[in-house]
Amino acid sequence: MGFYERPSNRRALSGPVIERARKIIDVGVGTGYLLSQLVDMTDETQEVTAVDLSQQMLNNAQSYLDRKKKLKENVFFEKATCLSLPWPDEYFNLYISSYLFDLLPEDELRKTIREMERVLRPDGYAILITMTTELDGVAGVIKPVIRLLNEFYCLGYHNGRWNPLWKFLFAGYAPHCRPITLGKYLRESQQLVVAYTKLSRVSFFPVRIYYVRKTHD
Repeated sequence: MGFYERPSNRRALSGPVIERARKIIDVGVGTGYLLSQLVDMTDETQEVTAVDLSQQMLNNAQSYLDRKKKLKENVFFEKATCLSLPWPDEYFNLYISSYLFDLLPEDELRKTIREMERVLRPDGYAILITMTTELDGVAGVIKPVIRLLNEFYCLGYHNGRWNPLWKFLFAGYAPHCRPITLGKYLRESQQLVVAYTKLSRVSFFPVRIYYVRKTHD
């Protein structure tokens, strides 16, 4: 996880939603920084599951928690894709994902949202953190500048490789990661409601946090 991502993750995990959730899933756990914060906010009665497509990232996350002395019996690690989670319908009370959706191509983004909706219980919540094009208030004034910066950013990634200069300039951002309009895709769902959203950071690439609730049929 990059240096730029950590402040937004800390802000996102505030609130009573986490305390009420009995079964929590962190999709795209990465290095485990957010998971570490999550473990601090939960107790042994809550089931916390960390998911990543990469076994190496799962190992890294587990090692990170071990170094922090935060490995607990109620924390589980599972290799899986966000496109097809190996749990039954309506299993989790809380779905958390940090800087995953802005990595996905459009078709996979929609499929991931549908899968999130499937595994969430009615009245369950999702906390989603993503680079964003959705700017409001005073921040809306800089939207054209952000668009130009995004286009410039994408020039550094070609045929699966990063330009070495871009790696230095944009340290902390992963390949393919780009600002997206996540709210537009969430509104396509009949059962997902954006209960609250806020800009976490307005800087080189703005970050938005979404608190999404799944309604009853």
